[in-house]
Amino acid sequence: MYSFEGVKKILETSIDSLVDNFVREPYIHRCEHSLHCELYTMLASHRALQGLYPIGRSGRKASLVHKEWPEPFTREGHTRRGNVDLAILSDKDLANPLESSRENDVFPSNATNLSEIDIFTGGYLKPDFVVEIGLNYPFEHLESDHKKLLNSRYSKGNGNKEAYLVHFWQPHNTAALDDIKEIQSLILKADVNIAAVIFTKSEILIKHLSDKDLSPI
Repeated sequence: MYSFEGVKKILETSIDSLVDNFVREPYIHRCEHSLHCELYTMLASHRALQGLYPIGRSGRKASLVHKEWPEPFTREGHTRRGNVDLAILSDKDLANPLESSRENDVFPSNATNLSEIDIFTGGYLKPDFVVEIGLNYPFEHLESDHKKLLNSRYSKGNGNKEAYLVHFWQPHNTAALDDIKEIQSLILKADVNIAAVIFTKSEILIKHLSDKDLSPI
């Protein structure tokens, strides 16, 4: 059975496992999208996130875990919504897509006569959980992902919607020293949950979700 706190625990445990796997073997995956797949597989292995759930009264069903789910809102300077890497929907939102879309201000203002299937396929539901993952990016990409999640009106500990940033740097393409300082600064002030691993030339810096900052191991 789906529960927000139960799924939050599953997601956070899975993200921390992804962190630990990367620390042990930073070259398990060549590209970022494979990290998405690893986390997706971890999530889909849990009973609470398996199965199919009704999309309103449409007679159709959907899963709860999704890849490339549309952002709830268009960002400034963009002409259309982008996507988040991973999203987890709630069974209640799927069961009442029209009402949920309106309650979360995601229902398009210029739309008329949208069906329940239109709401789902158009991505006009706000997920309970969203995750952005990055690999070997400069600080500006992490900062952009943070702004992206804030624009989608997610904030840490708000009780019913949570967002996560997970960024890794492999030994051959590590973050610059100035970037590490900026990353540490962002972690301290971020309003979303952050996990990170940085392989520097001399040490490994790691932050699990519950840690306050990057620390060497």
